[in-house]
Amino acid sequence: MTKFFNRNRLLIVLFGIIVLIALIGFSLTDRSTTTKAEQFTGDAVATTQETVNAPFGFIGNIFSNFFNMFGAVEENEELKKQLDMLPQLQADNERLTEENQKLQEALDVSSNMDYETINANVISRSPDQWLNSFTIDKGEKDGLKEGMAVSTSKGLIGIVNRVNGGSAFVEIISSNASQNNLSVEVKHGDETVYGNIRNFDTDKNVLVIENIKNQVTIEQGDEVYTSGLTGSLPEGIVIGQVVEVENDEYGLSQNAYVQMNSDLNDVDTVFVLKRDPESLED
Repeated sequence: MTKFFNRNRLLIVLFGIIVLIALIGFSLTDRSTTTKAEQFTGDAVATTQETVNAPFGFIGNIFSNFFNMFGAVEENEELKKQLDMLPQLQADNERLTEENQKLQEALDVSSNMDYETINANVISRSPDQWLNSFTIDKGEKDGLKEGMAVSTSKGLIGIVNRVNGGSAFVEIISSNASQNNLSVEVKHGDETVYGNIRNFDTDKNVLVIENIKNQVTIEQGDEVYTSGLTGSLPEGIVIGQVVEVENDEYGLSQNAYVQMNSDLNDVDTVFVLKRDPESLED
């Protein structure tokens, strides 16, 4: 009995293998249609894959959206920072443009001067001495000496008072120390009229020129220059224009009020004028 059952099982296995081989061979043949069994199997596999992949796809979309949202937040923060910096960038651009213009003006004026010039930048200015002095970044090693004239692109601003190795202290001509014995000349047409700076009138914001003879005529708009008669200042450095003329308190001479060309409140770039020895001897 046992042998009979074993023989049947063997026949069933062999029959199954033959059927399997036949099905494999049948599936490998070129056909334009599929069998019902193949259709059922394919649909079942596709449905199973779709069912299994759906949760993973849903979770993947959630993580993808989360990371995209996180990236958008970072990008938004970066854009906000750039927008916050925009006013500063505009201010820096305007400042650099203004500095470039001032440097260009100083270069143009320096190239047209009859004297050798040394360009310098203002590096220090005390608030309590705003109209009296400032410090520049050139000194003895650059050829600066006490008494040299300091000018902006508009006109005379001060005189070198003290020199260090790499810096120098400049007194503005509005201060009393710089006004002592500073001789000037006023150009009225073809006539040259001499005088000297007495003081700076802080109420009118003008220089007061005294010791001008009554016999000469000067008028509003006449240009005022250094005379070159005192100190080591060269002749012909423009100072400003006459805005008012009046007799002194005794009626013996005239006083002229001069508006300086240089802006005392806005001094960044200056140049120091070196007077040549021959003109000093003259």
